[in-house]
Amino acid sequence: MKGMTQRSPSIVVVGAGVAGLAAAKRLKEYGFDDVTVLEASEKVGGRVAAATIGSACVDTGAQYIHGATDENPVYCLLKNSGLLSQVSEDGSEKFYNNKRQEVDADVATRVYKIGEDILRYHGSSTGKSLGEHFAEKTKAVIDSSEDDEMKIRMQNVFALVGKDMLIDIGASDLHSVSLDSWEYYTNMGEDLDVPGLMFRLVDMLLEDFPKERLLMKREVSKIKWDGSFSAVKDVPAPPSDESLSAHTEAVSEGNVRQYPVCIVCENGEEILTDHVIVTVSLGFLKAQALNLFSPSLPAEKMEVINKLCFGNIAKIFLEYEQAFWEDGVGTFSFIYEDDSPTSVSTNTTQWLKNIQLFSVLRPKERFGNILIGWCPGDIADLIETMTEEDLSSAITEHLRMFFGKSDIPPPKSVHSTKWGSNRFIKGSYTYLPVGVNGQVMDTLAQPLMGSHRPTVNLQVMFAGEATMKSLYGTVHGALLSGHREADRLAKHYNKDPPSTASLDKQV
Repeated sequence: MKGMTQRSPSIVVVGAGVAGLAAAKRLKEYGFDDVTVLEASEKVGGRVAAATIGSACVDTGAQYIHGATDENPVYCLLKNSGLLSQVSEDGSEKFYNNKRQEVDADVATRVYKIGEDILRYHGSSTGKSLGEHFAEKTKAVIDSSEDDEMKIRMQNVFALVGKDMLIDIGASDLHSVSLDSWEYYTNMGEDLDVPGLMFRLVDMLLEDFPKERLLMKREVSKIKWDGSFSAVKDVPAPPSDESLSAHTEAVSEGNVRQYPVCIVCENGEEILTDHVIVTVSLGFLKAQALNLFSPSLPAEKMEVINKLCFGNIAKIFLEYEQAFWEDGVGTFSFIYEDDSPTSVSTNTTQWLKNIQLFSVLRPKERFGNILIGWCPGDIADLIETMTEEDLSSAITEHLRMFFGKSDIPPPKSVHSTKWGSNRFIKGSYTYLPVGVNGQVMDTLAQPLMGSHRPTVNLQVMFAGEATMKSLYGTVHGALLSGHREADRLAKHYNKDPPSTASLDKQV
């Protein structure tokens, strides 16, 4: 058989989220012509998803660019397309307490910034929890004040900061999150909210990719690797003057290809390939990795999959006939005077206390009157089980209490996301538990080589935000992980850099 470098390799990408589509697009730019993408669901995009509420297109998945700078490829793609001209300026922030009083926004914002800085600790190898660190540092700040009233305000706002961080992480308890979470993390700058626009990124990644090579509703049940699977290449039918035996000999001698990987789909279809790039979510790997691969994944890779945590957040979209909030407001937050930064966690028996953040979709001309309520961890899991009627009733009373207005109407429609119960995703994004740092993600990112066929390298490869210790939990982290694996294959086959794509900076 000819060496693999003497023929065009077959490459299959499992998953049509941002990581998978980015890998496929870049492989095509390198000149690989046998690239197929398998997607289990009926929609592309993965955790970048959209829905229509009223006449507005909203992001049910990611809607923030984490780092609005030219170093961020997602920012650059949306900026160069002209889409960012539709982004509204940030609205004002409002704070209310559970005594139906508006809290001084200047004071709350100053204290909030102190709390954020404490949570974004960038140390290393402490082995402590983020919750323990937050409790210690906020106590020191509170104790340094000589104003008793200010001490109470700081305690309440710091608790709000901690609860908002649970949303950022998707966790249920700050004491379960590693303080070393940002040891290797690359901060690309200020976040940018791009409501209703993130899904356009998926359209850009699909540009010029052959539609016939994107196979939808192809749920993968088994990835067999380190094998030798045979397939007969298509051979033209013999002309009338050629004997059948000569034709058969041509097939047997030069047209049987050996592949190290066989992908089995739920519909019984088998796809043979030289390389597979697995881009499924960490949540899916945690649920299915043990049975998905044959032979099983190496013990060190399974250990990482089991160690890492996959969080969940829920968005609750509330559509109103008319806005009951002031023009120009971007967010409003609810502060409980009995909350403390010493123990920031969720409580499913008082789940409304963890719906403390609401954002207004802006501008009004594009979205009408829509609020988003945000909630993390096991509260998000609970929300996914509730009916729209129950959510509408409970949240309406919640809003009336904090605003002190009994005439706030119920929303005309309610839509909540369900990432945790999506069987192909099972959550929102990755976070690091206590005792684990980002280095383990390098192990998850390592490709699998053959042991029975050691000359056939890069058989099973991995991409996705959970493989990026410097950018996990972000859309650009997912995109760059797809580029990383495409670049790895290009280097393996001595491909020149594509003229249509600039090489990414190493982050």
